[in-house]
Amino acid sequence: MSAPLELEETTLKETEDIRIETDYPYAVMRIDREGNKYNTIVPNMVDEMSSVLDRLEHDEKIRVLIVTGNNRVFSTGVDVSDESVYGMDPLQARYFSRLGKYMFGRLEALDVPTVAAVNGTALGGGMELALSCDFRIASERAGFGLPEINLGIIPGWGGTQRLMRHVGYTKALEMILSGDMISARDALEIGLIQKIVPKGEDVVEAAKEFSEKFTTRSRVALAMCKKAVRMAAVLPLRLGEEYEADLFGLSWASEHRKKGIESFQKREKPEWPEEFG
Repeated sequence: MSAPLELEETTLKETEDIRIETDYPYAVMRIDREGNKYNTIVPNMVDEMSSVLDRLEHDEKIRVLIVTGNNRVFSTGVDVSDESVYGMDPLQARYFSRLGKYMFGRLEALDVPTVAAVNGTALGGGMELALSCDFRIASERAGFGLPEINLGIIPGWGGTQRLMRHVGYTKALEMILSGDMISARDALEIGLIQKIVPKGEDVVEAAKEFSEKFTTRSRVALAMCKKAVRMAAVLPLRLGEEYEADLFGLSWASEHRKKGIESFQKREKPEWPEEFG
């Protein structure tokens, strides 16, 4: 049996391929692989994304996370020509797939809303990263696709599962089996993205404008709503309603509920506590 794939923990410190920028109440996670034209992803970058999420999860000032690429491209996914990827055996490939799924699952499960600001091409793992966010807005020059079939493999970071939940079975199957890239206009039409940003405009600033409404909402209520809606996709109605009732009870027990109702009665804008509780 082959040894597990070993991941280095140097990228964030030495090359800053994954950067976190804070502009409270926003945080921006930027994927920018130094010197790489297509902004591809290699195994140690996945580990660094997870390290960034460790920091984000404990920052109570953040209300929205924006995920973006560099000035040219969002990400074209895994760099299959890199020796650390090309040389993987099947067991290592399975581990790499599971590692990416774990990290994207953490992103999806964050208590705060997440927005993918797609400033260029999003292919393969790059598109799967965008699919892991709650919302997607894109430059009009952006393109989306899962081209893995052209390499004789399938999407490995959740693309076969999440895409269908956004655009439906038939359209998802067409995109995955063809490997074709679609335009931002087509992505908007099928419901894959929520907004198109005109060419030349800053897509990150547009993402902040899009998500500004979330920054004035209760942090507790945002988290509970996200959990309830996410579970609605996988639970039968009866169980989903039970889960909703549990979350309703938890939100009712919070200081946020007390502040919200008190402010409503006084016809004042609530000033939510920073702490989650």
